[in-house]
Amino acid sequence: MADAVTEETLARVVFDAPPAPLPPVGELAEVTVALPALPEAIVVPNASLKRVNGQTGVWVIDDGKPRFVPVKTGSTDLDGRVQVLEGLQAGERVVVYSQRALNDRSRVKIVERLPGVPQ
Repeated sequence: MADAVTEETLARVVFDAPPAPLPPVGELAEVTVALPALPEAIVVPNASLKRVNGQTGVWVIDDGKPRFVPVKTGSTDLDGRVQVLEGLQAGERVVVYSQRALNDRSRVKIVERLPGVPQ
């Protein structure tokens, strides 16, 4: 579990071959851990996850209207993608960004990309 503010955690690292020269005692290092591949799953951008009435979920577009769908999430990657283990079906359109908080009666305008934001 990493520190919530600094996102740092203590880790013991073992080298197959010690680096030369050895780093000074107390030196900080950035370490990326490569884990085994996960099974295929639906993924959504972390930005699309919202909390409504104490439930984590996403807003999907259903017949042109937003509908909140509670989801069960899994792992997150370094690019901000989150696994959705339950709650979504492949192909559902998920709201990634809205200027205002959504509800079931919100009117939405679908855009493929935000103006001024690189793809």
